[in-house]
Amino acid sequence: MGGWTEVHLKNKSLANIRKQNALLRQYGVKRALSFYSDDDIQSEFDGFRKGTGHFPEDQFPRDKIKSLEDFKEYWNPKRWGSSMIPHIGQLSFDCYFGRTSRNAMRNIGRYIADNHNEIESVNGSWSTFVERGMTKREQEIIKGSNIKERNY
Repeated sequence: MGGWTEVHLKNKSLANIRKQNALLRQYGVKRALSFYSDDDIQSEFDGFRKGTGHFPEDQFPRDKIKSLEDFKEYWNPKRWGSSMIPHIGQLSFDCYFGRTSRNAMRNIGRYIADNHNEIESVNGSWSTFVERGMTKREQEIIKGSNIKERNY
């Protein structure tokens, strides 16, 4: 079992996701930890068309997937779960057993505390992340914010 933590943006437009991902980079968060966007889906679709990546035929039938829209019917969080395929505007990471470094969690924690008005909701192992990735001052900022804690 993993300690998946999810952070969901309020504004899920492509322009805002790109902006928030650029901010994450400024906070020292590596590109592998990003808010998911249509750019990511396009990249997966490109991999599917080129035959790179892992797309089992019984789950991604080549004869039925001819366009990006067709691909989205098979590549989505409703079908696979948000820990496998994130929702648009979702940042996901595992905060158990060092799978996300303490340094990365600290950088994400600083980003969230400074940009909490951009965050709609969080779920998963949020309390573990707050404990490991945020200072007491940042925790107080988050407690006073409008971020909703959800269990999906």
